Amino acid sequence: MGRITRNYLYNAAYQLLVILTPIITAPYLARVLGADQLGIYGYVNSSGNIITTCSLLGIFAYGNRQTAYVRDNKQELTETFWEIEFTRLLLGIFGTAVYVLYTLINKDFRLFFILYYPYILAQFIDCTWVYVGLEDMRPAVIKNFVTRVLNVIGIFVLVKKKEDLWIYILLLALTALTTNIAAYSQLGKYIGRPCGNIRRFTAHIRSSIFLFLPQVAALFYLQVDKVMLQWITGASNQVSFYDHAEKLINIPLSLISVMSTVMMPRIANEFKNNNREQIEILLNKAGRFALFAAFPMMFGLACIAGQFIPWYLGAEFAPVASAMVVLSPIVILNSLSGISGQQYFTATNQIKILMRAYVSAAVLNVIVNAILIPGHGYMGAAVATVGSSLVSTVLQYFYLNRQVKVTGLIKCSLRYLAASAAMAICIYLTTRRMPAGVRTTAVQIVIGIAVYMFLMMLIKDQTLFELLRKVRIVKKRE
Repeated sequence: MGRITRNYLYNAAYQLLVILTPIITAPYLARVLGADQLGIYGYVNSSGNIITTCSLLGIFAYGNRQTAYVRDNKQELTETFWEIEFTRLLLGIFGTAVYVLYTLINKDFRLFFILYYPYILAQFIDCTWVYVGLEDMRPAVIKNFVTRVLNVIGIFVLVKKKEDLWIYILLLALTALTTNIAAYSQLGKYIGRPCGNIRRFTAHIRSSIFLFLPQVAALFYLQVDKVMLQWITGASNQVSFYDHAEKLINIPLSLISVMSTVMMPRIANEFKNNNREQIEILLNKAGRFALFAAFPMMFGLACIAGQFIPWYLGAEFAPVASAMVVLSPIVILNSLSGISGQQYFTATNQIKILMRAYVSAAVLNVIVNAILIPGHGYMGAAVATVGSSLVSTVLQYFYLNRQVKVTGLIKCSLRYLAASAAMAICIYLTTRRMPAGVRTTAVQIVIGIAVYMFLMMLIKDQTLFELLRKVRIVKKRE
C-alpha cells in the first residue's frame, strides 16, 4: 500500500474516532451542562487557541515542512528536530506568560482558564509535526486513539451536573497533555540524541513567521467569532449555539481535511525535487476526492438539521439548526482552501499569497461580526464566517490557477453540485412530514447516500470508481 494511502487510512481511522467522540458525548453534555456552561467552555477554548497559535508563530507547519525537506538524511533530520524543539520551548515560555496575563484579566472565568492550562502546555510540547513530515502517522494516531477513549469514559463517569464544567475542561486538557507526552516514546526510531545549533533559533523563528502570518489571519475568522460573541453579547448561550453548529459542520469536514495533512509533506518533497507535473496530478486528484465528498455533505447537513437537533441536543439547543444551515457552505469552502492553502501554497513556500487571502478574509470577518452580532447574535457570526471563507477561497484559487491547471475541478463541481441538489430534493420530499427523531435522521442519511451513489454510478463518475478500486486493493492485501 502506498505511503499516502496508508497515512490517509491511519488519519481517517483517527478522524473517525474524533467524529464519534462528540457524536457520543454531545447529547449527554448538552443535557447535563446546558448551553450557558458549554458556552463558557467555547469561549475558554477559543481564547486558548488564539493565544497558542499566536505564540507558536506557525512552528508546527514550518516543522513538518522542514522535516519533509530533510527526512532522507538522518543527521540533518535530527539536528532540525532538536533545533525546532528548542525553539518551541522558548516560544512556549512566552506563550505561557501571555496566557497567565489573559487569565488574570478574565476574573469571571479565571478558574476555567487555570484548569485549561494543561491543554496550552500540550500545544507547546507537541512533537507530532515530525511524524506528519515523515509521513508516518501511526505512532501519533494510536496514542491519540487510546487517550480519546479514556476521555470519553471519564466524561460519562465524572461529569454528572452543571457544576461539573471544571471537571470536563480538566479532562480535555489532561487528555491532550497525556497524548502529546506519549508521542515522544516513538521518536528514537527516527531521531538521534539531542544536537544541533542553538544559534539557528532566530533563523527558524524568521522562517516560521512567514507561515505564522497567514495562520494568525486565518485564526481570526475561525476562532474570533466566539470571542466576539462573548464580548459583544455577554451571553454564553449565544457562544454555545454557534460553537455546536460549527462543531457539527466540522465533523464530516474533518475526514476531508485529513487529505491536506497527508498530502502537504508529499507535495513539499515533490517541490524540492522540482517535479511540477507530479504536483499538478496530486492536487487535481485531491481536489476531485474532496469535492466528491464535500458537496453531498454540505447539502446533507442542511437537510437534516431541522429534524436532527431537537432530539440530538434537546429543545434548549434548537437555534443550532438554523446556524448549521447558514454554516453548511463551509464544508465546500474549507475543503477547497485546504487543497490550495495547506497542500500547495504552504508546501511550496508561497506565503505572500496566503497572506493576501487570509488577511482579506480576517478583516472582512471582524467588520461583519461587529456589524451583525449586536443585532443577530450567533446568526450574524455564522454569516460573517461564511462570507470571509468565501473571500479567502476565491482569492487563493485566483492565484492557484495561474500556476497549476485546476480548471477540471470546475466541471467536477458542477456534476457533484447537481447530484447533491437532486439528493437534497429527494430527502426533503420523502421526510418533510416526519417528526424529529433518530428514525427520521437515519432514513434521511440512508436516502441521501443511496441517491447520491446511484447518480454517481449512473454518470460513471471517475472518482467513485477510483475509490472502489482502492477498496478492492486494500481487501486483497488483507
